[in-house]
Amino acid sequence: MVFLYVTLAVSVGYLVTALSLGAPIAENGLTPAFFPILVGGAAIVFCSILIVQALRAEPEVAPVDEMPRYTHVWVVVAIFFYIVAFKPLGYFLSSGLFVFALILLFSKFEKLVLKAIISAAIVGVAFVMFQQLFGVRLPTLWG
Repeated sequence: MVFLYVTLAVSVGYLVTALSLGAPIAENGLTPAFFPILVGGAAIVFCSILIVQALRAEPEVAPVDEMPRYTHVWVVVAIFFYIVAFKPLGYFLSSGLFVFALILLFSKFEKLVLKAIISAAIVGVAFVMFQQLFGVRLPTLWG
């Protein structure tokens, strides 16, 4: 629960910062402030949904023999390595590994080929969105 509240606070701070970039739409087109505002708003909505779901859920009794997974800590570690690897490895390799790692963290360790294909598809769609729709030039291994 604390992790969700911290994530909500960071999302609110992100949205406030994004709002200072200016209007999201100007002269019948999107501005560079559009996407950060969209992401900040979506993060707040999704965090709020997760908090409401957690408050409504009945307390679970953890099985005695199950080891804690510390998923939230591994997500933070994955984000750190993604930030460090983004520029030297380029968008495709670093983002592909990051998305694949997140999928593995939140699912069972099986059907790895399918999960790798899903990761590649997500990275490809995000590349097209950033490159073509928003005009953001992403770093690649080839320059």
